[in-house]
Amino acid sequence: MSFGFKKQRRHYSDEGEEVSPQQGFTRNYHGDRAERGSPGAWKVPRGDTYGKKTKRKWQEELSAEFVTVKSPNKPRSYTVSIAVPASILVETCIKDSLRTYVVGQIARAANIYSVDEIVVFDDKCWKKSDVTTQAEIKDFIEMMQLLLEYQECPQYLRKHLFQFHHHLKNVGVLNALNSPHHLRVNQWCEYREGVVLDKSNKSASYVDIGLGTDVFINQPLQSGLRVTVHLPPEAREVKRPYGTVVSPDEPREKAGYYWGYTVRVANSLSEVVAGSRFPDGYDLLIGTSDKGEDVATVDLSKFEHALIVFGGVEGLESALEADSDLEATEPQHLFDFYVNTCPMQQTRTVRTEEAVLITLCQLQGKLVGAQQIY
Repeated sequence: MSFGFKKQRRHYSDEGEEVSPQQGFTRNYHGDRAERGSPGAWKVPRGDTYGKKTKRKWQEELSAEFVTVKSPNKPRSYTVSIAVPASILVETCIKDSLRTYVVGQIARAANIYSVDEIVVFDDKCWKKSDVTTQAEIKDFIEMMQLLLEYQECPQYLRKHLFQFHHHLKNVGVLNALNSPHHLRVNQWCEYREGVVLDKSNKSASYVDIGLGTDVFINQPLQSGLRVTVHLPPEAREVKRPYGTVVSPDEPREKAGYYWGYTVRVANSLSEVVAGSRFPDGYDLLIGTSDKGEDVATVDLSKFEHALIVFGGVEGLESALEADSDLEATEPQHLFDFYVNTCPMQQTRTVRTEEAVLITLCQLQGKLVGAQQIY
């Protein structure tokens, strides 16, 4: 006689022991992951000798599957810098997540148009009543500097160079730069960014350059230092890659790679202009404003180091007036060119992060053309 109960199926383990139907079975999916062929999908089980052998095999397969990053072969000696006031984080943004996103948009624009340096400066135009002390102003300047440096840094180096900081709590809203020096583990480029590891000794150093194995450098270097490494072609074939430390400008000057930007802080507009990291300073100064001349009428001459300065909500006129160290009374007296890069604008104002993108787009052809004409 049946009472309507279903017959319960019994489950047995490989050893013949009966197990509960609710108890899950432990399976090893590592073999499946290895067959996927994706280097990023593989993880070696900890404390497993089998895993160590498989990891070596995976590294050998990876070396054979490197994607070569082609050199642009267009050496570039000139540089382009932009200067942006930190006051926009208060005057145009109401919370930290929006401030983080705005800084990210500036970094994206700089990356798209090959900007080599971003200067974060204090334009002395903090009008909001909730920013009253120098400590608060310094904190916003530090926030913009830290976010710009964080986004420029290759992802595999951030764990070495950045600790937890409250200014980085919203970095999830940042869009990836995908710069040429933000290389993946399966990409082979003659240059790579790295950080010197603690296991270096008095005669040599080891550098993490994001290849899954440390690179040998035949010179002592300070641990924790970020460096640019040049890899010879034969380093691709050996088990222990080796290279030499070079200037971070070499990828741009010798091969034409865009190699990210540096960040500098200036306490005033005068310091932006006078505090250049280049020995001879900037030889081309461009100011931007809706009161400037139409950018279409401007013809640039050949230059080595150009600087494009953007104003905040109050404009460059207010920043100039607030700087007692400047003798110039009008922006036209300070800059070689004072231009309006959006003469047909229909909005009352253009946000600074929008102005950066518009201006770089308008000036790119003129900046490149100035090098080719002369």
